Amino acid sequence: MGQFDGRVAVITGAGRGIGRETALLMAREGTKIVVNDLGGGPQGGGGDASFAQQVVDEIKAAGGEAVADTSSVASMAGGQAVVDCAIDHFGRLDYLINNAGIIRPRRITEMSEEDFDIVIAVNLKGYFATIRAGAEHLKKQGGAIVNFASPSGFGHYGMANYSAAKEGVVGMSRTVARELAEYGVRTNVIRPISGPSNMNIPEVYETLGYAMNTLKIPPLSNHWIGNSGPDGRPWNVAAVAAWLCSDLSENLNGRELFINGGHVALVQEPEYVRSQFAVDGWTFEGLCNEGTTRALTWDIRNRFTGK
Repeated sequence: MGQFDGRVAVITGAGRGIGRETALLMAREGTKIVVNDLGGGPQGGGGDASFAQQVVDEIKAAGGEAVADTSSVASMAGGQAVVDCAIDHFGRLDYLINNAGIIRPRRITEMSEEDFDIVIAVNLKGYFATIRAGAEHLKKQGGAIVNFASPSGFGHYGMANYSAAKEGVVGMSRTVARELAEYGVRTNVIRPISGPSNMNIPEVYETLGYAMNTLKIPPLSNHWIGNSGPDGRPWNVAAVAAWLCSDLSENLNGRELFINGGHVALVQEPEYVRSQFAVDGWTFEGLCNEGTTRALTWDIRNRFTGK
C-alpha cells in the first residue's frame, strides 16, 4: 500500500528534472499521474512529446498508471486541457503540482517585452490556468496544490522577469490557500535549489558572474542555507513535494519551504520589523525629519552601493 493509493495528480513540467522525479515518486506511492510536459527548450519554444511519454513508460513499467499530456499551460485553454486529461482518464483530481517553467536571463535594459511576457505566461499565468481549471475538482474531496517558486523571487540579478513571476506565484498561493481552505484543499510553495537542470543555461552564469566579479554586488538574495552538495538533485526536492501532498503535512497551508540539498527550511512570512506613527498622518516634510528617518532606517545600508 502506498501513501496515495487511488489518488490522481497532475504534474506540470514532469518530463524532466524535479517534475519527472516527483511523478516517479508519487507513482510508486500509488498515485495515478498526468505527466504534463510540452517538451520545449529552457527559454521556451519548440516541443517534444517524447519527454512526457518516457516518464509515462517508466511509470507503467514499474506497475503504475500514467498518461502523457503535452498541453502548454501558458494559456487558459492549455491549463484546462491538462486538468481535463486527468478527469477523462482517471475521473478525479486530488493533487496539482505546478512545476513548469522557463527562463530568459537578461538585464532589465536588455529585456524585451517578449522576454518578459513569455516568462510570466509560463511561470505565473500557467499556474493560475491549472488552478483555475482544477479548483472545482479539488473541492469535491479535498486535496493539495504545490506550486514551485524560487529563491530568485527574493531578488536575482539579470532575472527580473523570472523573479517577478516566481514571487507572483507566492502571493497567489497565499491567496488560494485562504480561498480553498474551507474545502479541505491546501496550497503550499517550494523554493528549491536543485542540482543539474536543463534550466542551467550559460546566460544564467554570465549574469551572475557579471554582478559578482564586475559590479562586486550580491547577485542573489542572502536567503541561503548550506551547500547543495551531492544531495542537490531533483529527487531530493521531489520528496518534499510528495510530502506536502500527504496528510502528514496537513498543518501546512499557505506556507513556503526552501530546499537546498539536505537542508529544508520553513520560510518566515513577511512581517514589519519596525514602525513609526504620526497622529496626523505623514507629510513629506515629516519624513524628511532626520529623527524620523533615523528611527526607521538608521542601521540600513544600500547593499549595492555601500551607502
